[in-house]
Amino acid sequence: MKLKEKILNLLNEKETEFISGQYLAELFSVSRNAVWKAVNSLRQDGYNIYAVQNKGYTLDGCSIFTGEVIKSYLQSPVKIGYIPNVTSTNDIIMEYGRKGSEEFITVVADSQSNGRGRKGRIFYSPNNAGTYFSILLKPNVHFSESLYITTAAAAAVTEAIKQLYDIDTEIKWVNDIYYNGKKICGILTEAHVDMESGTVDYAALGIGINVFEPEESYHQDIKNIAGAAFSRSMFDNKIRCEITAKVIDIFYEYYKNLSNMTFLHTYKSRSFLTGKNVTIEKNGIVQKAFVKGIDDRCRLQVLFENGVEENLLSCEVSLSL
Repeated sequence: MKLKEKILNLLNEKETEFISGQYLAELFSVSRNAVWKAVNSLRQDGYNIYAVQNKGYTLDGCSIFTGEVIKSYLQSPVKIGYIPNVTSTNDIIMEYGRKGSEEFITVVADSQSNGRGRKGRIFYSPNNAGTYFSILLKPNVHFSESLYITTAAAAAVTEAIKQLYDIDTEIKWVNDIYYNGKKICGILTEAHVDMESGTVDYAALGIGINVFEPEESYHQDIKNIAGAAFSRSMFDNKIRCEITAKVIDIFYEYYKNLSNMTFLHTYKSRSFLTGKNVTIEKNGIVQKAFVKGIDDRCRLQVLFENGVEENLLSCEVSLSL
């Protein structure tokens, strides 16, 4: 753990107390100058750390986004690991799975340099804006039922935002959350499958939520698609921590009884595509269709232009212009 992370964790633990630079230097066996540089680096990362002569440093608690603060909001028995900047939280969780780590260990990051969605698409994950986290799961279900992990997570995201802030979001089948017509969340489940039995040995459930608009505008290629739950002017890390914890708590309850599909009503009722005309690409064939709804197996119910009805388990869907 880097010096600045050690200092940040201690300041967060002590909350409103002042901690002297001399104490920090002695505690971590570094120079006062090293402490000063670490504190300045944290300030550049967006943390409000105040210095008072003859008293030391203290942290504005509302400014911090770390695992410790997220834990303070959690109700479920989940182990949280916080890493400020990662390539991908799913990569870390899949490695934990390979090593046989305990189920439900969760890695949260402030940013990802290589966040990804389905089919290797890039998921823009800037620092100081969203929450990006992955959960290690060992569901012991057939691969065909792994869709329920993603759909349960999507329902959990929409329910968490509704419970906390009374904001109504929608689910674009299968794994995207929309607000005001723009994507604010992507979900990616990656799994290691036993090829003989077809069961999932372990899986990484990755969730990326655009909580606030980024400090810099979205990339040109996504700015007409990507959105956020809150404007930049409302920035408060407490909201990021609350959302992360609430999503994990709700998903935890859904996951404990995954086969009962207690999330299904929420998933269906928040469908973004139901009642709309869409374009569907499947096996290289593009067709127009009308979405009738979501069935009890979380498949997309569509009526094609030629009159054929089908319940789709997997395909690419976009709204027709």
